[in-house]
Amino acid sequence: MALKRKCFTVEEKMQIIRRLEAGERNVALAKEFCVCHTTIATIKKNKEQIRALFNSNVLKSKRVRASTQDQVDKALFQWFKMQRSRGISLNGPLLQQKANFFAKQFKIKDFNCSGSWISRFKVRHNILSGTASTESLPEKKCDAKEWLTQIWPALRKDYSDDDIFSANETGLLYKLTPDKTLNMKGEKCAGGELSKERITLLLAANMSGTLKRKLLVIGTSKRPRSFKNVQLLPVGYYSNRQAWMTSEIFTSWVRDWNAELKQREKKILLLIDDCPAHPIISYLTNITLVFLPPSTNTKSILQPMDQGVIRVIKSTYRKNLILKIISDMENSIDENYPKISILDAILMLNDAWQQLSPETIAKCFRQSGLAKTNLDVPRDDIEIEDDIPLSVWATALRIQLPISKEVLDEYVLIDNGLAICGEPSEDNIVKNILDDDQDSDDSVEDQSEDLTAPSVSEAFQAAEVLSRFVHSHCSDEILTHSMTRLNNVVRNYFYISKTAAKQSKITEYLVN
Repeated sequence: MALKRKCFTVEEKMQIIRRLEAGERNVALAKEFCVCHTTIATIKKNKEQIRALFNSNVLKSKRVRASTQDQVDKALFQWFKMQRSRGISLNGPLLQQKANFFAKQFKIKDFNCSGSWISRFKVRHNILSGTASTESLPEKKCDAKEWLTQIWPALRKDYSDDDIFSANETGLLYKLTPDKTLNMKGEKCAGGELSKERITLLLAANMSGTLKRKLLVIGTSKRPRSFKNVQLLPVGYYSNRQAWMTSEIFTSWVRDWNAELKQREKKILLLIDDCPAHPIISYLTNITLVFLPPSTNTKSILQPMDQGVIRVIKSTYRKNLILKIISDMENSIDENYPKISILDAILMLNDAWQQLSPETIAKCFRQSGLAKTNLDVPRDDIEIEDDIPLSVWATALRIQLPISKEVLDEYVLIDNGLAICGEPSEDNIVKNILDDDQDSDDSVEDQSEDLTAPSVSEAFQAAEVLSRFVHSHCSDEILTHSMTRLNNVVRNYFYISKTAAKQSKITEYLVN
Protein backbone atom coordinates (compact mmCIF):
# COMPACT_ATOMS: atom_id res chain seq x y z
CA MET A 1 0.00 0.00 0.00
CA ALA A 2 1.47 3.34 -1.06
CA LEU A 3 1.95 5.89 1.68
CA LYS A 4 0.13 9.18 1.27
CA ARG A 5 2.19 12.33 1.07
CA LYS A 6 1.88 14.35 4.25
CA CYS A 7 2.88 17.95 4.98
CA PHE A 8 3.96 18.71 8.54
CA THR A 9 3.80 22.12 10.18
CA VAL A 10 7.04 23.67 11.45
CA GLU A 11 5.96 22.86 15.01
CA GLU A 12 5.35 19.20 14.13
CA LYS A 13 8.71 18.99 12.33
CA MET A 14 10.43 20.40 15.42
CA GLN A 15 8.80 17.75 17.60
CA ILE A 16 10.09 15.05 15.22
CA ILE A 17 13.60 16.56 15.34
CA ARG A 18 13.60 16.54 19.13
CA ARG A 19 12.51 12.91 19.20
CA LEU A 20 15.28 12.00 16.75
CA GLU A 21 17.81 13.85 18.91
CA ALA A 22 16.50 11.96 21.95
CA GLY A 23 17.44 8.69 20.25
CA GLU A 24 14.23 7.53 18.57
CA ARG A 25 14.73 5.70 15.27
CA ASN A 26 13.78 7.03 11.86
CA VAL A 27 11.85 3.86 10.97
CA ALA A 28 9.73 3.98 14.14
CA LEU A 29 8.75 7.62 13.56
CA ALA A 30 7.95 6.98 9.90
CA LYS A 31 5.66 4.13 10.92
CA GLU A 32 3.95 6.23 13.59
CA PHE A 33 3.24 9.13 11.22
CA CYS A 34 2.48 6.88 8.22
CA VAL A 35 5.12 8.46 5.99
CA CYS A 36 8.13 7.22 4.09
CA HIS A 37 11.38 7.09 6.08
CA THR A 38 12.93 9.49 3.56
CA THR A 39 10.45 12.17 4.75
CA ILE A 40 11.79 11.86 8.29
CA ALA A 41 15.35 11.87 6.93
CA THR A 42 14.66 15.11 5.01
CA ILE A 43 13.28 16.75 8.15
CA LYS A 44 16.45 15.74 10.02
CA LYS A 45 18.64 17.05 7.20
CA ASN A 46 16.91 20.46 7.31
CA LYS A 47 16.79 20.70 11.11
CA GLU A 48 18.79 23.95 11.35
CA GLN A 49 16.43 25.79 8.98
CA ILE A 50 13.42 24.33 10.79
CA ARG A 51 14.81 25.29 14.18
CA ALA A 52 15.38 28.87 12.96
CA LEU A 53 11.77 29.09 11.75
CA PHE A 54 10.48 27.63 15.02
CA ASN A 55 12.47 30.14 17.07
CA SER A 56 11.12 32.93 14.86
CA ASN A 57 7.58 31.96 15.93
CA VAL A 58 6.71 30.33 12.60
CA LEU A 59 4.77 27.37 14.00
CA LYS A 60 1.68 26.51 11.95
CA SER A 61 3.00 27.03 8.42
CA LYS A 62 3.56 23.91 6.32
CA ARG A 63 5.40 25.58 3.46
CA VAL A 64 7.54 28.66 4.01
CA ARG A 65 8.79 30.54 1.00
CA ALA A 66 12.31 31.83 1.62
CA SER A 67 12.93 35.54 1.28
CA THR A 68 14.84 36.76 -1.76
CA GLN A 69 16.34 39.48 0.41
CA ASP A 70 17.50 37.67 3.53
CA GLN A 71 19.27 40.64 5.13
CA VAL A 72 16.26 42.92 4.74
CA ASP A 73 13.98 40.19 6.06
CA LYS A 74 16.12 39.65 9.18
CA ALA A 75 16.50 43.38 9.86
CA LEU A 76 12.81 44.13 9.41
CA PHE A 77 11.79 41.29 11.73
CA GLN A 78 14.22 42.44 14.44
CA TRP A 79 12.91 45.99 14.10
CA PHE A 80 9.33 44.69 14.22
CA LYS A 81 10.03 42.82 17.49
CA MET A 82 11.72 45.90 18.93
CA GLN A 83 8.65 48.04 18.21
CA ARG A 84 6.25 45.39 19.45
CA SER A 85 8.12 45.14 22.77
CA ARG A 86 7.41 48.87 23.19
CA GLY A 87 3.70 48.34 22.49
CA ILE A 88 3.80 50.29 19.19
CA SER A 89 1.16 49.45 16.56
CA LEU A 90 2.46 48.82 13.02
CA ASN A 91 0.77 48.57 9.62
CA GLY A 92 1.70 47.37 6.14
CA PRO A 93 2.77 50.75 4.65
CA LEU A 94 5.03 51.44 7.64
CA LEU A 95 6.67 48.02 7.27
CA GLN A 96 7.17 48.69 3.55
CA GLN A 97 8.83 52.00 4.29
CA LYS A 98 11.16 50.43 6.85
CA ALA A 99 12.02 47.52 4.50
CA ASN A 100 13.11 50.03 1.83
CA PHE A 101 15.16 51.85 4.48
CA PHE A 102 17.05 48.67 5.42
CA ALA A 103 17.60 47.80 1.75
CA LYS A 104 19.41 51.12 1.34
CA GLN A 105 21.48 50.45 4.49
CA PHE A 106 22.59 47.12 3.02
CA LYS A 107 23.28 48.84 -0.33
CA ILE A 108 20.78 46.63 -2.15
CA LYS A 109 19.85 48.12 -5.52
CA ASP A 110 16.58 47.74 -7.43
CA PHE A 111 14.59 46.76 -4.35
CA ASN A 112 11.22 48.36 -3.91
CA CYS A 113 9.14 46.70 -1.22
CA SER A 114 5.66 45.76 -2.41
CA GLY A 115 2.53 44.87 -0.53
CA SER A 116 2.87 41.22 -1.61
CA TRP A 117 6.44 41.11 -0.20
CA ILE A 118 5.09 42.34 3.16
CA SER A 119 2.30 39.73 2.99
CA ARG A 120 4.86 36.96 2.52
CA PHE A 121 6.98 38.51 5.30
CA LYS A 122 4.02 38.25 7.68
CA VAL A 123 3.43 34.61 6.73
CA ARG A 124 7.12 33.74 7.19
CA HIS A 125 7.13 35.17 10.71
CA ASN A 126 3.58 34.27 11.73
CA ILE A 127 2.56 37.92 12.15
CA LEU A 128 -1.17 38.44 12.47
CA SER A 129 -2.83 41.62 11.23
CA GLY A 130 -4.30 43.97 13.83
CA THR A 131 -3.14 46.01 16.76
CA ALA A 132 0.11 45.29 18.53
CA SER A 133 -0.15 42.58 21.19
CA THR A 134 0.43 43.55 24.79
CA GLU A 135 0.88 39.94 25.88
CA SER A 136 3.61 39.67 28.53
CA LEU A 137 4.58 43.31 28.25
CA PRO A 138 6.97 44.40 31.05
CA GLU A 139 5.36 45.81 34.15
CA LYS A 140 5.12 49.57 34.40
CA LYS A 141 7.76 51.30 36.49
CA CYS A 142 7.01 51.03 40.16
CA ASP A 143 8.66 50.87 43.53
CA ALA A 144 10.15 47.46 44.45
CA LYS A 145 8.09 47.22 47.63
CA GLU A 146 4.91 48.12 45.73
CA TRP A 147 5.62 45.47 43.10
CA LEU A 148 6.34 42.82 45.76
CA THR A 149 3.21 43.53 47.79
CA GLN A 150 0.65 44.40 45.10
CA ILE A 151 1.69 42.63 41.89
CA TRP A 152 3.90 39.68 42.77
CA PRO A 153 1.41 37.74 45.00
CA ALA A 154 -1.12 37.52 42.15
CA LEU A 155 1.55 36.42 39.67
CA ARG A 156 2.92 33.62 41.82
CA LYS A 157 -0.25 32.28 43.46
CA ASP A 158 -0.60 29.31 41.07
CA TYR A 159 3.04 28.19 41.31
CA SER A 160 5.04 26.37 43.97
CA ASP A 161 8.61 27.36 44.86
CA ASP A 162 9.87 24.48 42.71
CA ASP A 163 8.10 25.94 39.66
CA ILE A 164 9.25 29.57 39.98
CA PHE A 165 12.53 30.27 38.14
CA SER A 166 14.74 33.30 37.66
CA ALA A 167 17.23 33.81 34.83
CA ASN A 168 19.87 36.48 34.36
CA GLU A 169 22.99 37.21 32.30
CA THR A 170 26.43 38.39 33.33
CA GLY A 171 29.60 39.17 31.40
CA LEU A 172 32.90 37.46 32.26
CA LEU A 173 36.46 38.25 31.22
CA TYR A 174 37.53 34.64 31.44
CA LYS A 175 41.28 35.25 30.94
CA LEU A 176 41.57 38.20 33.34
CA THR A 177 44.24 37.68 36.01
CA PRO A 178 44.26 39.37 39.47
CA ASP A 179 47.19 41.65 38.61
CA LYS A 180 45.14 43.32 35.83
CA THR A 181 42.32 44.34 38.20
CA LEU A 182 43.37 47.97 38.66
CA ASN A 183 43.47 48.52 34.88
CA MET A 184 39.96 47.15 34.45
CA LYS A 185 37.85 49.41 36.67
CA GLY A 186 34.91 50.82 34.74
CA GLU A 187 35.67 48.77 31.61
CA LYS A 188 32.55 48.26 29.46
CA CYS A 189 34.26 46.06 26.84
CA ALA A 190 32.14 47.28 23.94
CA GLY A 191 34.82 46.34 21.41
CA GLY A 192 38.52 46.09 20.78
CA GLU A 193 41.01 43.32 21.59
CA LEU A 194 39.69 42.79 25.11
CA SER A 195 36.24 41.84 23.81
CA LYS A 196 37.76 38.66 22.34
CA GLU A 197 38.49 37.46 25.89
CA ARG A 198 34.95 37.88 27.18
CA ILE A 199 31.92 35.64 27.29
CA THR A 200 28.34 36.11 28.46
CA LEU A 201 26.67 33.62 30.80
CA LEU A 202 22.97 32.95 31.28
CA LEU A 203 22.11 31.36 34.63
CA ALA A 204 18.68 30.05 35.64
CA ALA A 205 17.48 28.23 38.77
CA ASN A 206 14.27 27.72 40.72
CA MET A 207 13.23 29.36 44.00
CA SER A 208 13.79 26.25 46.12
CA GLY A 209 17.29 25.82 44.68
CA THR A 210 16.54 22.22 43.73
CA LEU A 211 16.86 22.67 39.97
CA LYS A 212 19.51 24.53 37.98
CA ARG A 213 19.27 24.81 34.20
CA LYS A 214 22.35 23.96 32.17
CA LEU A 215 24.50 27.08 31.79
CA LEU A 216 24.31 28.98 28.52
CA VAL A 217 27.61 30.45 27.30
CA ILE A 218 27.94 32.99 24.48
CA GLY A 219 31.41 33.47 22.97
CA THR A 220 32.88 35.32 20.02
CA SER A 221 33.95 32.30 17.98
CA LYS A 222 31.66 29.83 16.21
CA ARG A 223 34.27 27.07 16.38
CA PRO A 224 36.88 27.73 19.07
CA ARG A 225 40.08 25.79 18.50
CA SER A 226 39.89 24.29 21.97
CA PHE A 227 36.59 22.56 21.04
CA LYS A 228 38.49 20.31 18.64
CA ASN A 229 38.05 16.63 19.63
CA VAL A 230 35.40 17.56 22.22
CA GLN A 231 32.41 15.23 21.87
CA LEU A 232 30.03 16.93 24.31
CA LEU A 233 30.01 20.30 26.08
CA PRO A 234 28.45 20.49 29.57
CA VAL A 235 26.85 23.84 28.64
CA GLY A 236 24.80 25.32 25.81
CA TYR A 237 27.00 27.38 23.47
CA TYR A 238 26.21 30.21 21.03
CA SER A 239 28.40 32.84 19.40
CA ASN A 240 28.39 36.30 17.83
CA ARG A 241 31.02 38.98 17.26
CA GLN A 242 30.34 40.78 20.55
CA ALA A 243 29.64 37.67 22.69
CA TRP A 244 26.33 39.34 23.64
CA MET A 245 22.94 37.96 24.42
CA THR A 246 20.53 38.64 21.55
CA SER A 247 16.78 38.31 21.24
CA GLU A 248 17.29 35.39 18.82
CA ILE A 249 19.50 33.45 21.25
CA PHE A 250 17.18 34.15 24.18
CA THR A 251 14.09 33.16 22.19
CA SER A 252 15.75 29.91 21.09
CA TRP A 253 16.72 29.11 24.69
CA VAL A 254 13.20 29.77 26.01
CA ARG A 255 11.44 27.85 23.22
CA ASP A 256 13.70 24.80 23.69
CA TRP A 257 12.93 24.83 27.42
CA ASN A 258 9.19 25.25 26.72
CA ALA A 259 9.29 22.19 24.45
CA GLU A 260 10.97 20.12 27.20
CA LEU A 261 8.34 21.20 29.71
CA LYS A 262 5.54 20.44 27.27
CA GLN A 263 6.76 16.86 26.90
CA ARG A 264 6.81 16.51 30.71
CA GLU A 265 3.43 18.26 31.07
CA LYS A 266 5.00 20.77 33.47
CA LYS A 267 4.35 24.51 33.71
CA ILE A 268 6.63 27.13 35.26
CA LEU A 269 6.90 30.87 35.85
CA LEU A 270 10.14 32.49 34.65
CA LEU A 271 11.36 35.86 36.00
CA ILE A 272 13.59 37.90 33.70
CA ASP A 273 14.89 41.46 33.52
CA ASP A 274 13.39 43.94 31.10
CA CYS A 275 16.25 44.39 28.61
CA PRO A 276 16.53 44.67 24.79
CA ALA A 277 17.66 41.03 24.47
CA HIS A 278 14.50 39.74 26.20
CA PRO A 279 11.65 40.10 23.69
CA ILE A 280 8.01 39.18 24.09
CA ILE A 281 7.71 35.50 23.08
CA SER A 282 4.27 34.44 21.92
CA TYR A 283 2.71 30.98 21.96
CA LEU A 284 4.56 29.70 25.02
CA THR A 285 2.40 26.89 26.33
CA ASN A 286 4.34 25.90 29.44
CA ILE A 287 6.34 28.98 30.46
CA THR A 288 4.83 32.18 31.82
CA LEU A 289 7.35 34.99 31.29
CA VAL A 290 7.30 37.70 33.94
CA PHE A 291 9.36 40.85 33.38
CA LEU A 292 10.76 42.44 36.51
CA PRO A 293 10.02 46.18 36.84
CA PRO A 294 12.17 48.08 34.32
CA SER A 295 13.33 50.79 36.73
CA THR A 296 17.09 50.45 37.10
CA ASN A 297 17.02 51.03 40.85
CA THR A 298 14.74 48.03 41.44
CA LYS A 299 16.21 45.53 39.00
CA SER A 300 19.19 44.39 41.11
CA ILE A 301 17.08 44.29 44.27
CA LEU A 302 14.40 42.00 42.82
CA GLN A 303 16.68 39.80 40.66
CA PRO A 304 17.75 36.77 42.80
CA MET A 305 20.80 36.09 40.62
CA ASP A 306 22.13 39.55 41.56
CA GLN A 307 21.74 38.80 45.27
CA GLY A 308 24.69 36.42 45.48
CA VAL A 309 24.40 33.68 42.84
CA ILE A 310 26.51 35.48 40.22
CA ARG A 311 28.99 36.61 42.86
CA VAL A 312 29.50 33.05 44.16
CA ILE A 313 29.88 31.62 40.63
CA LYS A 314 32.50 34.23 39.68
CA SER A 315 34.31 33.81 42.99
CA THR A 316 34.52 30.01 42.60
CA TYR A 317 35.57 30.36 38.96
CA ARG A 318 38.36 32.78 39.79
CA LYS A 319 39.61 30.61 42.63
CA ASN A 320 39.91 27.72 40.16
CA LEU A 321 41.51 30.07 37.60
CA ILE A 322 44.19 31.17 40.09
CA LEU A 323 44.97 27.54 40.94
CA LYS A 324 45.20 26.64 37.24
CA ILE A 325 47.53 29.57 36.53
CA ILE A 326 49.81 28.60 39.43
CA SER A 327 49.80 24.94 38.32
CA ASP A 328 50.54 25.83 34.69
CA MET A 329 53.37 28.16 35.66
CA GLU A 330 54.97 25.47 37.83
CA ASN A 331 54.79 22.91 35.01
CA SER A 332 55.48 25.10 31.99
CA ILE A 333 58.54 26.74 30.45
CA ASP A 334 56.56 29.84 29.49
CA GLU A 335 55.77 31.32 32.92
CA ASN A 336 54.65 34.72 31.62
CA TYR A 337 51.54 33.67 29.75
CA PRO A 338 48.65 31.82 31.40
CA LYS A 339 47.09 29.70 28.67
CA ILE A 340 43.35 29.78 29.43
CA SER A 341 41.14 28.57 26.60
CA ILE A 342 37.40 29.06 26.39
CA LEU A 343 37.05 25.29 26.98
CA ASP A 344 39.03 25.67 30.24
CA ALA A 345 36.67 28.49 31.21
CA ILE A 346 33.55 26.47 30.38
CA LEU A 347 34.70 23.45 32.40
CA MET A 348 35.58 25.60 35.43
CA LEU A 349 32.30 27.54 35.19
CA ASN A 350 30.29 24.35 34.96
CA ASP A 351 32.13 23.03 38.03
CA ALA A 352 31.31 26.26 39.92
CA TRP A 353 27.64 25.99 38.85
CA GLN A 354 27.41 22.34 39.95
CA GLN A 355 29.02 23.18 43.32
CA LEU A 356 26.52 25.98 44.03
CA SER A 357 24.32 24.72 46.86
CA PRO A 358 20.49 24.75 46.82
CA GLU A 359 20.62 26.65 50.12
CA THR A 360 22.56 29.51 48.53
CA ILE A 361 20.08 29.84 45.67
CA ALA A 362 17.09 29.72 48.05
CA LYS A 363 18.68 32.41 50.25
CA CYS A 364 19.21 34.65 47.22
CA PHE A 365 15.49 34.37 46.39
CA ARG A 366 14.68 35.30 50.00
CA GLN A 367 17.18 38.15 49.81
CA SER A 368 15.28 39.53 46.81
CA GLY A 369 12.01 39.40 48.75
CA LEU A 370 10.36 37.02 46.27
CA ALA A 371 10.04 34.05 48.64
CA LYS A 372 6.85 33.94 50.72
CA THR A 373 8.63 33.44 54.03
CA ASN A 374 10.84 36.49 53.87
CA LEU A 375 8.90 39.58 52.85
CA ASP A 376 9.42 41.18 56.28
CA VAL A 377 12.94 39.90 57.11
CA PRO A 378 15.73 42.52 56.72
CA ARG A 379 17.82 41.56 53.70
CA ASP A 380 21.12 42.30 55.45
CA ASP A 381 20.42 39.51 57.97
CA ILE A 382 20.76 36.74 55.37
CA GLU A 383 24.22 35.15 55.13
CA ILE A 384 25.46 33.07 52.21
CA GLU A 385 27.93 30.38 53.29
CA ASP A 386 29.29 29.80 49.75
CA ASP A 387 30.35 33.45 49.48
CA ILE A 388 33.88 33.25 50.94
CA PRO A 389 35.98 36.34 50.07
CA LEU A 390 38.85 35.60 47.72
CA SER A 391 41.37 37.10 50.12
CA VAL A 392 40.20 34.80 52.96
CA TRP A 393 40.40 31.79 50.64
CA ALA A 394 43.92 32.71 49.45
CA THR A 395 45.13 33.19 53.03
CA ALA A 396 43.70 29.82 54.10
CA LEU A 397 45.55 28.06 51.26
CA ARG A 398 48.71 30.14 51.89
CA ILE A 399 48.66 31.49 48.36
CA GLN A 400 50.89 34.55 48.08
CA LEU A 401 49.84 37.06 45.41
CA PRO A 402 51.58 40.40 44.67
CA ILE A 403 48.40 42.45 45.27
CA SER A 404 46.52 43.71 48.30
CA LYS A 405 43.55 41.94 49.90
CA GLU A 406 41.28 44.80 48.82
CA VAL A 407 42.27 44.47 45.15
CA LEU A 408 41.93 40.69 45.32
CA ASP A 409 38.35 40.96 46.60
CA GLU A 410 37.52 43.54 43.89
CA TYR A 411 38.83 41.04 41.31
CA VAL A 412 35.79 38.78 41.80
CA LEU A 413 33.25 41.25 40.41
CA ILE A 414 35.55 43.49 38.37
CA ASP A 415 33.66 42.68 35.14
CA ASN A 416 30.14 43.11 36.49
CA GLY A 417 29.79 46.30 34.45
CA LEU A 418 30.27 44.51 31.13
CA ALA A 419 27.44 45.02 28.65
CA ILE A 420 25.49 41.81 28.07
CA CYS A 421 23.51 43.03 25.06
CA GLY A 422 23.44 45.87 22.55
CA GLU A 423 21.20 48.91 22.77
CA PRO A 424 18.25 48.62 20.36
CA SER A 425 18.68 50.82 17.32
CA GLU A 426 18.39 50.57 13.56
CA ASP A 427 22.15 51.07 13.17
CA ASN A 428 22.89 48.20 15.56
CA ILE A 429 20.46 45.92 13.74
CA VAL A 430 22.28 46.52 10.45
CA LYS A 431 25.73 46.19 12.01
CA ASN A 432 24.93 42.92 13.80
CA ILE A 433 23.46 41.32 10.67
CA LEU A 434 26.54 42.30 8.62
CA ASP A 435 28.80 40.89 11.34
CA ASP A 436 26.85 37.64 11.57
CA ASP A 437 27.03 37.15 7.79
CA GLN A 438 30.81 37.04 8.09
CA ASP A 439 32.45 33.96 9.57
CA SER A 440 33.80 34.84 13.01
CA ASP A 441 37.53 34.55 13.72
CA ASP A 442 38.21 31.10 15.12
CA SER A 443 41.89 31.78 15.87
CA VAL A 444 41.45 33.93 18.98
CA GLU A 445 43.03 31.31 21.21
CA ASP A 446 46.72 30.55 21.36
CA GLN A 447 47.82 28.91 18.10
CA SER A 448 50.73 27.11 19.79
CA GLU A 449 48.45 25.18 22.16
CA ASP A 450 48.57 21.41 21.66
CA LEU A 451 45.02 20.30 20.83
CA THR A 452 45.89 16.67 20.08
CA ALA A 453 43.57 14.31 21.92
CA PRO A 454 45.40 12.07 24.44
CA SER A 455 45.82 8.45 23.37
CA VAL A 456 43.92 5.67 25.12
CA SER A 457 47.17 4.48 26.67
CA GLU A 458 47.97 7.95 28.06
CA ALA A 459 44.43 8.30 29.44
CA PHE A 460 44.68 4.82 31.07
CA GLN A 461 47.96 5.65 32.81
CA ALA A 462 46.65 9.04 34.00
CA ALA A 463 43.41 7.51 35.30
CA GLU A 464 45.33 4.85 37.25
CA VAL A 465 47.51 7.48 38.93
CA LEU A 466 44.56 9.78 39.67
CA SER A 467 42.53 6.89 41.09
CA ARG A 468 45.32 5.96 43.51
CA PHE A 469 45.62 9.61 44.57
CA VAL A 470 41.88 10.05 45.20
CA HIS A 471 41.56 6.83 47.20
CA SER A 472 44.65 7.72 49.26
CA HIS A 473 43.76 11.31 50.11
CA CYS A 474 39.97 11.76 49.85
CA SER A 475 37.26 10.57 52.23
CA ASP A 476 34.35 11.83 50.13
CA GLU A 477 32.31 8.74 49.22
CA ILE A 478 30.70 10.32 46.12
CA LEU A 479 34.08 11.49 44.80
CA THR A 480 35.78 8.11 45.31
CA HIS A 481 32.86 6.29 43.67
CA SER A 482 32.95 8.67 40.67
CA MET A 483 36.71 8.17 40.36
CA THR A 484 36.32 4.38 40.41
CA ARG A 485 33.66 4.60 37.70
CA LEU A 486 35.84 6.88 35.56
CA ASN A 487 38.82 4.56 35.97
CA ASN A 488 36.74 1.55 34.94
CA VAL A 489 35.43 3.35 31.83
CA VAL A 490 38.96 4.31 30.73
CA ARG A 491 40.21 0.78 31.50
CA ASN A 492 37.50 -0.68 29.26
CA TYR A 493 38.51 1.68 26.45
CA PHE A 494 42.13 0.63 26.94
CA TYR A 495 41.49 -3.12 26.72
CA ILE A 496 39.07 -2.75 23.80
CA SER A 497 41.73 -0.82 21.87
CA LYS A 498 44.35 -3.45 22.75
CA THR A 499 42.07 -6.28 21.60
CA ALA A 500 41.31 -4.46 18.35
CA ALA A 501 45.03 -3.93 17.72
CA LYS A 502 45.81 -7.61 18.34
CA GLN A 503 42.99 -8.73 16.05
CA SER A 504 44.27 -6.41 13.34
CA LYS A 505 47.76 -7.95 13.57
CA ILE A 506 46.34 -11.50 13.42
CA THR A 507 44.22 -10.63 10.38
CA GLU A 508 47.21 -9.03 8.63
CA TYR A 509 49.35 -12.13 9.36
CA LEU A 510 46.74 -14.55 8.01
CA VAL A 511 46.18 -12.52 4.85
CA ASN A 512 49.88 -12.36 4.08
